[in-house]
Amino acid sequence: MREFFRRIYYLLNRRRLERELANDIQVHREMMGEESKKDFGNALRVQEQAREAWGWSWLDHLFQDVRYGFRMLRKNPGFTTVAIAALALGIGANTALFSVVYGVLLKPLPYAQGQDLVVLHQEFSKGNKQNIFFSVKEINDYRQQSKALAEVEEYHQMGFILLDGQEPMQVRTGVVSAHFFDLLGLKPYVGRFFYDSDDKPDADPVLVLSYNYWMTHYGGDRGIIGRHFRMNDKVHTVIGVLPPIPQYPRENDVYMPTVACPYRSSPMMIESRDDHMMRLFGRLKPGTSVQAGVTDVSSIASRLGQTYPESYPAARGFTAGMDQLQQQLTQQVRPMLWILLTTAGMVLLIACANVANLTLARTMRREQELAVRAAMGANRGRLVRQLLTESTLLSLAGGALGLVLASTCLDLLVKFVSRFTTRAAEVSISTPVLIFTLVVSILTGLAFGSVPAFFQRLDLIHSLKEGSSSSVKANRNTVRNVLVMGQVAMSFFVLIVAGLMVRSFIKLQQVKAGYNAENVLTADIPLNFSKYKGDKEIRIFFDRLEQRLQGAPGVQAVAVTAPPLSPGYKPGNQPFVIEGKPVLDKASRPVADTTIASPDAFGLLGIPLLRGRLFTRSDTEKNPVVVINRSLERRYFPNEDPIGKRISGDDGKHWATIIGIAGDVRQYGLAQEPVETVYVPFALDAMMSSILVKTSDDPLNHVRQLREAVYAIDPEQPTTNMKTLSELRGDSMAQTRLTSILLLLFGGLALAIAATGLAGVTALLVSQRTREIGIRLALGAQRTNVLNLFVLQAMKVIAVGLATGIVVALLGSRLIQTLLFSTPPTDPLTFLGVALTFVAVALVASYIPARRVTKVSPLIALRSE
Repeated sequence: MREFFRRIYYLLNRRRLERELANDIQVHREMMGEESKKDFGNALRVQEQAREAWGWSWLDHLFQDVRYGFRMLRKNPGFTTVAIAALALGIGANTALFSVVYGVLLKPLPYAQGQDLVVLHQEFSKGNKQNIFFSVKEINDYRQQSKALAEVEEYHQMGFILLDGQEPMQVRTGVVSAHFFDLLGLKPYVGRFFYDSDDKPDADPVLVLSYNYWMTHYGGDRGIIGRHFRMNDKVHTVIGVLPPIPQYPRENDVYMPTVACPYRSSPMMIESRDDHMMRLFGRLKPGTSVQAGVTDVSSIASRLGQTYPESYPAARGFTAGMDQLQQQLTQQVRPMLWILLTTAGMVLLIACANVANLTLARTMRREQELAVRAAMGANRGRLVRQLLTESTLLSLAGGALGLVLASTCLDLLVKFVSRFTTRAAEVSISTPVLIFTLVVSILTGLAFGSVPAFFQRLDLIHSLKEGSSSSVKANRNTVRNVLVMGQVAMSFFVLIVAGLMVRSFIKLQQVKAGYNAENVLTADIPLNFSKYKGDKEIRIFFDRLEQRLQGAPGVQAVAVTAPPLSPGYKPGNQPFVIEGKPVLDKASRPVADTTIASPDAFGLLGIPLLRGRLFTRSDTEKNPVVVINRSLERRYFPNEDPIGKRISGDDGKHWATIIGIAGDVRQYGLAQEPVETVYVPFALDAMMSSILVKTSDDPLNHVRQLREAVYAIDPEQPTTNMKTLSELRGDSMAQTRLTSILLLLFGGLALAIAATGLAGVTALLVSQRTREIGIRLALGAQRTNVLNLFVLQAMKVIAVGLATGIVVALLGSRLIQTLLFSTPPTDPLTFLGVALTFVAVALVASYIPARRVTKVSPLIALRSE
């Protein structure tokens, strides 16, 4: 430690100590006399030895290399600018994507011991029903029987109408058990969380606000604690605010205990084993693995199947399992993020190869300088270190600029990722991201700097004497060609991935969804269930609303039904039976999705009637009828006419007659095949909250009109999610569209970098062979023939790179197969289109610098050496 601090003391006082040493040497030599000065030796050498003894010589050398590197980079502003720009784009893209990957996938959950938090799930493996929610009785079973879980808490989401003296608003409400936030290990940002007493039947209704809702609607007012809000028919008191954390599975505005939810606390829900509404969260006991937890809940599911065979038929294969909460939070976005990060990494490799080529060409022009330094005593390691220092300075500058670029585009990436996970809010330029950028910058500098550093001739003094030999040039040309081939191969792969995604997106756009989305406004009208308690009240409200809108200017039709491609809806699997076709057991009953539709819904959406008739106003509960779609007819009535046949959704207690066959609609996704659907008249089942309005002009012009019509009927009723059907269709393709755009940007960047690399190699080749060109022209060669010679040579390099890239793309494109729609990963049109694009760009990139051949004067060329 004494030696360490002594060296630190020297670094802090080196100028004074060196001056004192120089004075001491001067005084000593004067005292020795003229005869003894030769015995003293070289004073500079003595000072050098003193510096090595006092400090760290390697640090001195590093400072020297850095200062010299800065001077050399300033002397070549063109090279420095191009290199830093290329590296900034590559490093910036990787920094931006890594910040997303870290914030979403790698960063620990902001919960206490987040690795022990799990999400339970159930399924009927033989009934094609996955991720079944839990009933109240099942929740109690898992709480009482689990040996692997220390805590088990429930959650479900509902919509409530909140009235606080302002405009009525529907709030997304998380309904949770009392210790749900304790399970997560959270502390309230303001106030408190739920107590056991808050979840008792006679407790006063209370609310916990989410942080975002509190900040957005109440400006972070801490006086919110104790305020009273009316939600539906009950007055709730605000008792706390959540900290800013990601919520799962969805973002909620407020939270309430289970007893405050009229459905969850109803006697029917409490006593039923088959009403599955809640999600189940758990915390593993210390030292318990996820696999042990899976085994535990699987054994509970097995016991439940044996104890209650009527609820869990053996033929349907009832099982249960669990996943870590962190995996569930990111499962939708994980593959896409890794693909994007891998693509950005390849762009950085392409940039490295490009800058390595530029650096190699620049090093050739510095051969004489390096040879002089070698002649003065610099060994090969010293020269290599100098070159690596310069390349690292370049990459650090590129990394700093890339960090600025990453921070500017981070908001766009966050908005993109927020569509798929609630962890998007955690994305930022954090310390791990800064460390990543620094490490990538240093490794990048060493990577591209090692090429010119280690391909220099060892005998630089001989190189200075002989000039640039042809063998050295040939060797370096080979290295540059290999680098260009690598750029072409990687660029081709990136463009193939982008091309496949674009092809997939185009095919998705061309899908015929089975309905007409032009000029249709959709809206959700979540009626207050404490006020509109039955089908009759709901039907009266929507009948009045239809009457008000149908006479309004610009409105052509109004219907009540589920909007196609709406993100709030998922396909159902409602079992039913067909009259005259008995089934052996419940597990083998046919299933279908059920969609409620008013009589005008089919005409408004342009859904074709294939046979039979559609609903009319005269279809009521006294005459139950349904319409089925083409897919259901194909599957369950393959060789017969279903018109006039009857089906039942309650095991024959009530029957409905099939009166028509409608065309298929891709209700739940353009990439999904139409599901078997039974359309039920709105007059028969009024449990629907969405309305569609067909207009003669822009539907968004009628938003205010629709809201005012709702308020005229009920001033406490909000209208939400007002969008056009065209917007819903566009939103359904958002992931494919945005991913395609990002990959296209990376592909275009990779192509541009590869093209500049090829142009640089061709230009250097022309400059190296100026004398040869002069001889050829002097001997009568045509300029076009010489031009073609250089272009052909460049195209040979491109051909080898393309061949390598095709092999890589054939193997690697399968990694994105799950993201593609109706597009094979080896799509020949994509491969052909990308290859032709590359050839065209390569021709231009090689032709422009090779054109200098046509301007070479034979006389000047022969004098050039």
